[in-house]
Amino acid sequence: MDYELINCGQLDETFIGKSVRAYGWCRRIRDHGGKLFIDLSDRFGETQLVFELQVKDLAEALGKEYVIQVFGNVKRRDEDTVDSSIATGNVEIFVEKFEVINKSLLPPFELIDEKSRSLANEDLRMKFRYLDLRRRQMIKNIEFRDRITKQIRKYFWDNGFMELETPTLVKDTYETGSRTFLVPSRLTKNAYYSLAQSPQLYKQLCMIGGIDKYFQIARCYRDEDQRIDRQPEFTQVDIEVSFKDEKYIKGLIEELIKTLFKQVLHNNEVIDFPVLQYKAAMEKYGSDKPDLRFDSQIFDITKEMKLSNYNVLKRIIDSKGFVKAVAFPADFSMDSNNSKLNKQYMLKLIETAKGFGLKGLTWLYVSHGKIESDPMSISESIGSSVCDSLMQRMNLHDGDIIIIGSDLSENLLLEALGKLRKLIGDKLQNYNKEYAFAWIIDFPLFDKDEVTGKLKPAHNPFTAPTKDTEKYLDSEPEKVIARQYDIVLNGEEIGGGSIRIHDPELQKKSLSVIGMDQNTISNTFGFLIDALSYGAPIHGGIALGLDRFISTLLNSENIREFILFPKNHKQESLLDSAPTKISKKRLLSDYNIKQEDIE
Repeated sequence: MDYELINCGQLDETFIGKSVRAYGWCRRIRDHGGKLFIDLSDRFGETQLVFELQVKDLAEALGKEYVIQVFGNVKRRDEDTVDSSIATGNVEIFVEKFEVINKSLLPPFELIDEKSRSLANEDLRMKFRYLDLRRRQMIKNIEFRDRITKQIRKYFWDNGFMELETPTLVKDTYETGSRTFLVPSRLTKNAYYSLAQSPQLYKQLCMIGGIDKYFQIARCYRDEDQRIDRQPEFTQVDIEVSFKDEKYIKGLIEELIKTLFKQVLHNNEVIDFPVLQYKAAMEKYGSDKPDLRFDSQIFDITKEMKLSNYNVLKRIIDSKGFVKAVAFPADFSMDSNNSKLNKQYMLKLIETAKGFGLKGLTWLYVSHGKIESDPMSISESIGSSVCDSLMQRMNLHDGDIIIIGSDLSENLLLEALGKLRKLIGDKLQNYNKEYAFAWIIDFPLFDKDEVTGKLKPAHNPFTAPTKDTEKYLDSEPEKVIARQYDIVLNGEEIGGGSIRIHDPELQKKSLSVIGMDQNTISNTFGFLIDALSYGAPIHGGIALGLDRFISTLLNSENIREFILFPKNHKQESLLDSAPTKISKKRLLSDYNIKQEDIE
């Protein structure tokens, strides 16, 4: 008999009466006396198998995650057994014969995705990642990443870009950026490569080489402290173009995103890309990556509070400090615990604020058209006239929660309120839209290091200054504005880029501002300076963090859910126990590394 080969997500009513064969893993196994039911699973879906009579006796030896091939006839399910939650839920295969391809040990955790079933510990899932990848949700995550990546490639190919590969083993330029991973050279004693933090310098060299439109799905490596949205190795969509400006690059990315929404998410909603200046973003939202899905803005209420009798804030104001507030529509009531923000949450928020650098936090709420507090003495000290002024200026309504912070440092206060704004916004989820993009521009070219007090690049040391602020490089470099642009989605920075410096003398001057002498510049970036000296074009680009972009699109904070084999928070691969120690004998024999050679 001829059996048609199908996958486990393919069966529908058109197959009824046909003889088929399929491969897969035994996921659920249920013995109902006269019949044995097994859900056969593969990448494409699940199909219910029915074993009867003599076949059932043989199948009773099957265990979870056994790999089998089955041959059988497709029949319609009884009406009361239809499973509408899966695509194949109307039919099932009555097995005539089967073959065990491979047995399996009992998995250390369930591979079934159900809302009622909690996920296994993440470290356990990462140790057995090859099993975790069989879960339906993980398959969906990886397939979504694949569709996004394919569409990105097609978009840039269609727009005349060349997909190129830049080196991974590169010169170590430790003076800038994050810590790098070092790779010893076997042939050159006591010399090392760095794993590329990004293709930055090499894509600029492509522009100097006359390749005017470059893109790459690039692997990057940074030895950073780990967070839920960071990995030591990650992927970025890297782009560089010649003879174009910021408008072209932003337009290119906006059209890419619209294409991805239409072709992959099948979402035809109108997407806006508002442009915010860095200073305005910080003043309004306390962040250079503001979440614009909700409206709550930060207000400077220093003048109003100066007229109050609330000494906690008055002391800060008298010391030339700042008082700022942000409000949220929370349906708050002191008489109800049903609100997402209750008194217990607000008390915990005060401790959270201390963790963000504030000494404390004042919170108020609106009830029956008036600002009130717990205890009432706080609102009484603020005074009815000040409260009325806040009601009008901040457009407050019943149920609103107001948080008020104060500090001598305006930057610290804004950043702390920005973090609290994001926390409360995520808690309430009173979003006006599902996706909120924004461009952030007009960043300072340099930041001051909080520890050393020295200037450092705000983005990277190859970003060009704006023409009207370039004059401050020698005298007041903190006034210099960068031709930089970041793109933000739902409060996450998903990409950043800039127009680059194409003049070798300007590049040397910019590097000298961050404390590099001419000898260091020559030893570290001499190859770039030389290249810029041979007719470098105007050029610029952008890099999108692919892992973070994908996780944000699917409303997940954890990028590890979208990476095949991620590292944990200690930069460990639990799957293969990397990193591992290397014996002194091997270091010496294979890499010529001796202890005394390490400076």
